[in-house]
Amino acid sequence: MATDIRAAKTARTAVPKEDTMPDEFLTSEEVAAWLKVAPSTVCRWRLARKGPRVTWLSPSIPRYRRSDVEGWLMEVAA
Repeated sequence: MATDIRAAKTARTAVPKEDTMPDEFLTSEEVAAWLKVAPSTVCRWRLARKGPRVTWLSPSIPRYRRSDVEGWLMEVAA
């Protein structure tokens, strides 16, 4: 049973895969894992308006569209 719990937790925090929907909403933690940075770095980028575009689901729930993160990566890589 403990293995099932760990597998479920890993599935929720896994890095987004290429075959997922392009405009899937990602959490700050998922974006951080994808970019291999700390979640606090994503938060700092958001506050400084230097990171990918954020969509607020509520005043305390930021989410990132996968396509926005990919677009931002293309901009900063250029």
